[in-house]
Amino acid sequence: MALNPRDVEFEISPGRKVGDRHPCFIIAEIGQNHQGDVDIAKQMIRVAKEAGADCVKFQKSTVLERFNKKCLARPYDVPQSWGKTYGEHKLFLEFSEEQYVELKKYAEEQVGVIFSASGFDYRAIEFLNKISIPFFKVPSPDVGNLDFIEFMAKKHVPMVISSGMQDMDTMRRVYHTVKRYHNKFALLQCTSAYPVTPESVNLAVIQAYKENFPDIVVGYSGHETGTTISLGAVALGAKVLERHVTLDKTWKGSDHSASLDMNELANLVKQIRILEASIGTPEKFLLPAERFVKRKLGKSVVVLGDMKKGEILNEDNMAVKNAEPCGYPPHDFHRLIGGVLKRDLEDDETILEGDVDLKQTEKGEKKVAALILARKGSKGVPGKNIKMLNGLPLIAWTILACERAACFNEIWVSTDCDKIGNISEQFGAKYHCRDPLTAQDKSTSKEGFLEFIHHHPDIWAVCSLQCTYPTQNPTLISRAVKMIKEGERDCVFAAVNSHKFRWARVKEDRGGCTRPLNFDPYNRPRRQDWSGDVAESGAFYFFTVDQLKTTGSFQSGRVAYVLDSEDQGDHVDIDTQEDFVRAELMIKKHSAKFELNQLVPKSANIPMSGDFRSAINGFVDHGISGVANGSS
Repeated sequence: MALNPRDVEFEISPGRKVGDRHPCFIIAEIGQNHQGDVDIAKQMIRVAKEAGADCVKFQKSTVLERFNKKCLARPYDVPQSWGKTYGEHKLFLEFSEEQYVELKKYAEEQVGVIFSASGFDYRAIEFLNKISIPFFKVPSPDVGNLDFIEFMAKKHVPMVISSGMQDMDTMRRVYHTVKRYHNKFALLQCTSAYPVTPESVNLAVIQAYKENFPDIVVGYSGHETGTTISLGAVALGAKVLERHVTLDKTWKGSDHSASLDMNELANLVKQIRILEASIGTPEKFLLPAERFVKRKLGKSVVVLGDMKKGEILNEDNMAVKNAEPCGYPPHDFHRLIGGVLKRDLEDDETILEGDVDLKQTEKGEKKVAALILARKGSKGVPGKNIKMLNGLPLIAWTILACERAACFNEIWVSTDCDKIGNISEQFGAKYHCRDPLTAQDKSTSKEGFLEFIHHHPDIWAVCSLQCTYPTQNPTLISRAVKMIKEGERDCVFAAVNSHKFRWARVKEDRGGCTRPLNFDPYNRPRRQDWSGDVAESGAFYFFTVDQLKTTGSFQSGRVAYVLDSEDQGDHVDIDTQEDFVRAELMIKKHSAKFELNQLVPKSANIPMSGDFRSAINGFVDHGISGVANGSS
C-alpha cells in the first residue's frame, strides 16, 4: 500500500504540505533534552536544521496545572533528576513563555526551520496557539483525553497525534473527534517505551491506520535505538516521522538513551531521501536507465532464412533472439503473423519498424465471437437457461440481442447439455459441446473460456454474455466490440452506476468496527448530487484471446467499461423463480425497444403451438433437474 499514493494531504506549516505525494516530514524532537539551558536549545535547533530536519519540536507544560500536589511533592532521588522532588525536576526543565517566544523566533528567523511543540495542558495549548505554532503535537499520554483533543481540534490548527499506550478503538474515537472540525491531522504509530525493542515497535499498525483511516496522513514516532526501524516505517508509508534527538547520549535525562545524536539524524535524513527516491511510482514502464541494457540484452523478432519482399510472415519463419539492432519486441510476435515484408531480409536479420506491412494483417478477418456459457442445472431454478420467458426460452433473448448488435462473426453457446445446444441452434447460435470437466459446480467462467478457445483457435476476441441477463443492450454490445476491434482496449465490461454507500465487512464474531469505503461520513453527499460508483452489471465481458492467454485474466491490460444509462430497475440477473416474474415484465419493454421479436427465426416455430413450450418445460421439470449450477 505504501507504493500506491493516495490523494491525502494537508498543509502542516505555511508552504509545507504533508501527505502521500510529498516527502516525509521529519521532526527532530528536542523535547527536554536541552537540559533546561536556552543556549543548548538554540545549538540543538541549529544542528538539527543542518542535519536536514524539517521541524524542531519542544514540550510545553504548565507544571502546576499538569500535575497534582502529591505528584509534584514526590521525592525524585534518581540519577536523572534535576531536583529533590519531581516538581522541582519538571520546573527546572520547563522554559518560560518568554523563552519559548525567543526560541521560536530564533528557529524561524535565524535558522530557517519550522518550530513547534507538544502542549500537555489547556493553558499550554492556549499559549502555543497565541504564538502561532503551525501545528499542535498531541503526546501519547493525552490521546485518550477526548475533551482535550476536542479543545485543540476546535482551534482548526493542524495536529500530529501520537498513539502510544492506546488501542484501535481509542484511535477511532480520536479520529472521529477531530474529523468533526477538520481533517488537517496525522496519526502516528508509537510505542511508549524508552528505548523500545524491535519486537514491540509493531510497524504493521501503519498499514492498519492507512486502511482504517484512508483519508488522513499516517506517520511514525520512534523511540528505538538506531535508524533501521524508522527507515522501515517510511518504506511502509509513514509521511511524518518524529525522532528524539540529543547532543550527547550520556547526558542526564531519561530520553537521551532513546535519542539520535546529530550525526545519526543526518544519516537518517539522507537515507530517507534515498529511500523515497527509490520508491518511485506504481506504474511499470521502461525507465531511461534501462534503455542501454535493453539494447544490449533485450530480445527482438528476427527472420529465419532469407526472405524476399512480399513474402508473408508466419510462426515458422520468425524467431525471438538477442538481436542487433533491436526491432519488434517478443510480445509483437503474434501481431506480425500475416504481415507482408516490404523489403528483402537476410537470414537472422532483425525485423524493424517499417519492414512489415501490418495493414495486410489488419485487413485479414479478426474473428469476433459472442460466447454464452450455459450449463445444465441451476441451484435456484433447474434448467433456467431454457425456461420460458415471454414466449421464448431464456437463452434466446441473449442470442437475439447479439443478432441485433450485428457486430459478431459468430454467436456460440457452450454447454454440456445437448438440448440447450439444440434449442440455441434454432435461434441462430452455434453449439459448442462443452467439456464436462469445465462445467462442474466448482468450475469457473475462465475455465469455460479457455476450453472454448482451445477448440476455436481462429477466434481473435470473445464477448462472454450472461445468459441469465435477458435484457442485454445491443447498443452497448456494439460499442464494446468497436473499442476492442479498433485496438483501444484489451478488455471491456458492462457496467452500471451504483449509488450505494459502501462499508467494510467485519467479522461479527470478533466484534470489529467497520469503516466507509467510498465516501466521507463527515462530508456525506446527497445522493442526487453524487455521481456514484461504477459497478459491474454482469451482463457481458469482452476480451482479446491473446490477453487472456498471456495474462491469465480476462480483465487485465487496458481495461474499460461501457455504462448502461438505463435504470437498474430495468434489468434483472435471474437466479430465482421470483426473478422470472420480474423479468417477464421487463423483457416485453426491452424486446419492443430493440425489436427483438422480429429476429426470431421462422424455423423456430414459436409460439405457434404449445408443443414447444410444453417440451421445454417438461425438459426443465424432468430432464435436467437436480444438477447443481453455481455459475453459467
